Amino acid sequence: MIRQTDDMLHANGKNAPELAEALATWRERGRLSNEEVRALRSRRRTAGSVAGGASAILLAIGLIQPSLRPAPDRTATLQTGRGETKTVQLVDGTTLRLDGATRLSVRYGPAARDVTLAGGAAFFDVTHDPARPFTVHAGDGAVRVLGTAFEVDRTAGRMEVAVYRGAVRVAGYHDTRGKWVPAGWRGKVVRGHAGPATHFDGQAKTRDQGWLDVNELRLADLVTILNRQAGPTILPPPVALADLPISGRFRTDDPQSLLHALGTSYGFTIVKDKDSILLSE
Repeated sequence: MIRQTDDMLHANGKNAPELAEALATWRERGRLSNEEVRALRSRRRTAGSVAGGASAILLAIGLIQPSLRPAPDRTATLQTGRGETKTVQLVDGTTLRLDGATRLSVRYGPAARDVTLAGGAAFFDVTHDPARPFTVHAGDGAVRVLGTAFEVDRTAGRMEVAVYRGAVRVAGYHDTRGKWVPAGWRGKVVRGHAGPATHFDGQAKTRDQGWLDVNELRLADLVTILNRQAGPTILPPPVALADLPISGRFRTDDPQSLLHALGTSYGFTIVKDKDSILLSE
């Protein structure tokens, strides 16, 4: 009997120290009193309750643990066709307004909000969130903010940013440091480097109201912007005209009339057929 009891103690003693104590007393005195037996039973019931409680705690942890895993990033792709605009509100309240012929992707994670502008232009009214900076990647540059209102326009080799509220940091991927651009100023990145900011009238009518305000914009880039509107396609200008710098404030709802007026001022002509407009020297 003692050997069997010793085997039980070896198997269960780690989980029931009160049993080991009782068995030691039994060895010394030969038998246990009725009071000691009842006390032993009470201790064992208590130990069983504790063990059951521990199991319940482990079960609860097992149920809660999956919710502690990082939530997966939320992603979306947005796109518009020529002559089409679109306004979208993101999960954090940030509003995006896409110009025509624009494509962008959105990725929201626990520590960052990222947008990649593949082409076109978009206006961003960003909800303030210090824990998750909002970054727009466009070509060779990026714009980083915490919460503000700004517009980003991307064409080949160029990114331009117009700030309407707050301030943004503009940087080219070849820059070691970015440049802060405040409201009422326009920053740009050309071939991976941020250029000097220029002032503009932030209270004037904007792109979505049919107006375009440019400063030394290449004629080729202006053609790209005008082609976001519906109507005849404007063919790329010849090499001799592509880098012609255009400055001014223009309406964009009638590209043919605009190009005709610019041709008179800058020395080029336009030829229109059924489906396209051609620029020539």
